[in-house]
Amino acid sequence: MRERRNVQIRGCVQGVFFRATVRRIAARYDVQGFVRNAGTNVVEIEAEGASEVLNAFIADVLAHPPADARIDDVRSKTVAVLGETGFSIKADLH
Repeated sequence: MRERRNVQIRGCVQGVFFRATVRRIAARYDVQGFVRNAGTNVVEIEAEGASEVLNAFIADVLAHPPADARIDDVRSKTVAVLGETGFSIKADLH
């Protein structure tokens, strides 16, 4: 079943190529969506795909952050599927 998740990762996640790393990891999976900075020390990921693929994608992101990153907190929730195509880095949310 296809679903979409919003994941907010807090910590030392800006200025360490976190968004580029997420996009690179997304290319290995059949996920669509985006990653962007969403405030000080917060990166937001919205990804959609099959539930088991999303689980693997998110686990991979959390297990393989950039070397200089530090993850302090992760919050995830299911949101409405948009039928998006591709995976991109979006402009910062301010």
